[in-house]
Amino acid sequence: MNEAMVLSRAFGVSEAGEALALPGSRTSEIAAKQLPPSAEVLMRTAYDALEDLIFTVIQRRTADDFRTVRNTVYQTYCRAALALPQLIRAIVPSHVIERLNREFLCELEADLRDRGLTFFGGAVRDQAVFTAWTLRKIMDLTAQIPDTATVDPSQLPVLAEITAEFVKHAIWMRFHLHCLVSSMRSNRAILPGPLEVILDGLRSAVNAYALARRALDLLVPPAHAAIGPQEWDDEDAELLAEASRDMSLEAAEEWM
Repeated sequence: MNEAMVLSRAFGVSEAGEALALPGSRTSEIAAKQLPPSAEVLMRTAYDALEDLIFTVIQRRTADDFRTVRNTVYQTYCRAALALPQLIRAIVPSHVIERLNREFLCELEADLRDRGLTFFGGAVRDQAVFTAWTLRKIMDLTAQIPDTATVDPSQLPVLAEITAEFVKHAIWMRFHLHCLVSSMRSNRAILPGPLEVILDGLRSAVNAYALARRALDLLVPPAHAAIGPQEWDDEDAELLAEASRDMSLEAAEEWM
């Protein structure tokens, strides 16, 4: 008998999706009023700790030096980024988290469009804006995954592989996007060599998008899906095509 299994928090895809935002970098007064004092302290403390790791990387002068330091701090960064949403969710209402994440995404896209050219040049600015847009699409997908999801046991190995790859690409992209955010908001310039490495790291966004889409298709039961075939818009088609190209090329050279 092949009974369906119920997975809590959707096998970790939801947590990784929530980990993509950086709300601690700038919390509005309205949102802050909805946060318990302990939550605001936790978010700012965690963000400052991640920021310290980022600052040790973006001050490097060459691409090789950047990669060396990045590989030293990345495991710590990844663990902290994935753990933070679980801590925040325990003390902050979900609607407040969603509001903070939306504010972050709006501010990020505006900052990149307004200031990215001056800080990073046209190529990195354009890729960063595209990454921020893709990040919004990814978070829209992961937000559709319920707290518990039903899946056929025969699909568990596939889901495990998709989840592992999604986390790898998503947090890798987040790290490099965080480098740009910290550079702009601290007025610390990044030299051309490290910028090229960051540009390459941002390309993992499309891989993460395609994997999030696959995870959603597996985790949302057909009974809860929209009636009839789901139409993909032009943006989805563009991301899927880009993801297919990047997956074959293995954009990031080094992983966890």
